Amino acid sequence: MRALIVYVSIHHKNTEKVAKAMADVLNADLSKPRKIKPAEVGKYDLVGFGSGIYWWRHHWALLRLVDNLPRMEGKKAFIFSTAGMNTPWYTSTTSGRGSRTP
Repeated sequence: MRALIVYVSIHHKNTEKVAKAMADVLNADLSKPRKIKPAEVGKYDLVGFGSGIYWWRHHWALLRLVDNLPRMEGKKAFIFSTAGMNTPWYTSTTSGRGSRTP
């Protein structure tokens, strides 16, 4: 099975760390969205798409690539994201459920 992980990782490179760990397990190729053409993605049996969360969404470059993909009948895909959300509403929501936020 040929696998590919397409990712964007900007600030702390956390998404890149996750992408590389998954690629090691899956024996997958890694690419940034700007380095791969939509038609090339179809050559893979499994494709992962990941990025940090920027303004409550995945990175625009990743979304643009996905918007331009051809139909991929029979292919498997997954998404993943990382986010460092140290905002008051997020902290109060999680701590209210018994967790501790550093």
